[in-house]
Amino acid sequence: MQAVSIQTSQNIQLDYELAGIGERILAFVIDILIILSINLVLSFIFSKTGMKSIALNVIIYIISYLYRFICEATCNGQTVGKMALSIKVVKIDGSSPSLPSYFLRMVMEVFDFFIVGLAVVLIILTRKGQRLGDLVAGTTVVKMRKVSATNVQNKAIMDKVDESYEPVFFEASHLRDHEVRLIKAALKAFREDANPVPIERLEEKLKEKYNIHSELPTVKFLYTLLRDHTYYMTR
Repeated sequence: MQAVSIQTSQNIQLDYELAGIGERILAFVIDILIILSINLVLSFIFSKTGMKSIALNVIIYIISYLYRFICEATCNGQTVGKMALSIKVVKIDGSSPSLPSYFLRMVMEVFDFFIVGLAVVLIILTRKGQRLGDLVAGTTVVKMRKVSATNVQNKAIMDKVDESYEPVFFEASHLRDHEVRLIKAALKAFREDANPVPIERLEEKLKEKYNIHSELPTVKFLYTLLRDHTYYMTR
């Protein structure tokens, strides 16, 4: 399994599995079918208006050329084809792709897709599965599900959270690294010694500091905070 590690601004290293060449090709085929369908619909509509063929062809070409750029820029790095295959465009440096990044990918499609086999060869040969457009824009394409998340500062693997997870406490996004370590240490002490004092005192202080109101049992409250913190730090 090939994976790419991306470090975010919160010192969290996310490990994503690279999208396979088959998945990327299939997503591309789906997008091409959508573009062809749009072309057919526009051709039918414009034919009823008597619009000249040259103007029609120019409009259809522009729409077809901008389709992937518009989709990726407005749908968090995904076209309809990528959504169907659960893959997306990400920046190698951990930041969200910007409009210039998506634009560069679009511009380089001329070389990637019209020089037969170039995109496929580069995706296979490059370490991070990048076609020419990705190399220029500093992006790649990954599967939506993260392999793991690591707190770079603490060198600790963070708890995994499903993509469908719904966080309970937004305040968990503000937890500091030392507070996360304290929660884990207190929970470990409770598991090993059944001593409720550390977790109860920690619960009290965290609720007071972050103005959290919760009726959850202490242990469940602290585990929920950890899961919520992981959720926010890995998004």
